[in-house]
Amino acid sequence: MVLDLASSKLLVHVVLISFRDGVSADTRRRFLEHHQSLGARCGGAEAGIAFWQVSDNLDQRKNWHAVQFSLFADREALTRFAQHPEHLKAGEALREIADWMVGDVETIGAAGVLG
Repeated sequence: MVLDLASSKLLVHVVLISFRDGVSADTRRRFLEHHQSLGARCGGAEAGIAFWQVSDNLDQRKNWHAVQFSLFADREALTRFAQHPEHLKAGEALREIADWMVGDVETIGAAGVLG
């Protein structure tokens, strides 16, 4: 799937992750390393996942330790991702060690920002 970023209205999917007290640094690191490949395991670009990144949060003031930032081609791609068995499995694993908050917005396209 090829996207024209100047005119596409992508969906931005952001997850803020707060690890629970007592979760070791090693467990956090292993989860984030595994989660970094979740987009690819759920079909990657062929499934409409245009971008995927999971990283430590640079701003720890509100106790959000990690951020997952991804771009989806459309709502259907986000729905497929949400229902994918790998995503469901990741949610089950995360539920054991963290709380999280999700935000989804449709972009106005790069033309709206650049123009």
